[in-house]
Amino acid sequence: MKLSAQYLFCAFAALAMMGCGGTSGGNHKGDLLYSPRYATGFEIRAIGEHSSVLTIKNPWQGAEGIEIDLFIGHNGELPPEGFVGSVMEAGPDCVVTMSSTYIALIDTLGFINTVRGVSGAGYVSNPAIRTAHAEGRVADVGYDANIGYETIVAMQPDLVMIYGVAGDNSAVTKRLDDLGVTHFYIGDYVENHPLGKAEWVVAMAEIYGCRERGEEIFEGIASRYEQLSTLASDSEHKPSVMLNSPYRDTWFVPGDRSYLVTLINDAGAEYVCAGNDSDASRPISTETAYIYASRADYWLNPNQANTIAQLRAENPKFGDIPAVRNLNVYNCTARSTPEGGSDFWESGSLRADRVLADLIAIFHPEVAPDEGGYYFLQLK
Repeated sequence: MKLSAQYLFCAFAALAMMGCGGTSGGNHKGDLLYSPRYATGFEIRAIGEHSSVLTIKNPWQGAEGIEIDLFIGHNGELPPEGFVGSVMEAGPDCVVTMSSTYIALIDTLGFINTVRGVSGAGYVSNPAIRTAHAEGRVADVGYDANIGYETIVAMQPDLVMIYGVAGDNSAVTKRLDDLGVTHFYIGDYVENHPLGKAEWVVAMAEIYGCRERGEEIFEGIASRYEQLSTLASDSEHKPSVMLNSPYRDTWFVPGDRSYLVTLINDAGAEYVCAGNDSDASRPISTETAYIYASRADYWLNPNQANTIAQLRAENPKFGDIPAVRNLNVYNCTARSTPEGGSDFWESGSLRADRVLADLIAIFHPEVAPDEGGYYFLQLK
């Protein structure tokens, strides 16, 4: 939904001191409209007569104590005087998504046709976006140092959805500010709990003016996830699981409170590298990793390998690992693009229930024999 000239003038006047992506200051936010059950990175509050503020908390790794506000106007309402943050009207007609996970959220809400620009189109799994890009209806705006700002400006987007990995992505936000392009951080990737990532569908729904629809979608995912987790917890045997594979002789293993380890635990299995009570990955030597792997019943996500032969070609010693000998190696590449993208990291970020069903089918096929194979491929 395009803003009127008066709305645009007032909105940008309100942002002049901090830019389109300014941090939250003394904004006059009202009653709490939505407090997440699992997500830790956002909340939604009322503001004015009809509008809302989406507040993002700690939007990138290491962003402790940082909050950023997005005023979402309804019925032509403007932000109050002194508001600091980004400003838009609910229900955008044109958005640019710098992460493919945003595409999954938008698609499930029924607004996929509003996506006019993406970052790294070859890595996007969504079939509607891939078709639209091939037909020239969706542009690839690039990424990192190769973002096509002229392409973005030409679209006149209502919102560019961005992310920051290890910092505030200030080079991008400053350029967008200079160009007068409204942008906002979506911090779903920072969430460690699978349902925390999924709950960002509510935040996205608020942007599109349909929060109740987002809540309904999330509650359906959460309910099924919780039921599946309870089902898996009843299994007496908990198989052990190894994750990842080495990069330049260093094996990075996630902490006990990370996304994948939470999924493993909720699927009724045990993480063989447990003992690091954090959400961060840590490097271990290949020799140490072999010791862990030799104790594992299953091995998940060995980089880009899709066959046992590819795994052995990467390192002949992998053939001695019990999970390899027993063909208990699975990779999240069942739904991949020719360019190397994986739908596990796209729609799987939303569909935590479907990912969990996949893992339960791997670890406890007697419990969910018909559930698996959507995201994970067994290496043979």
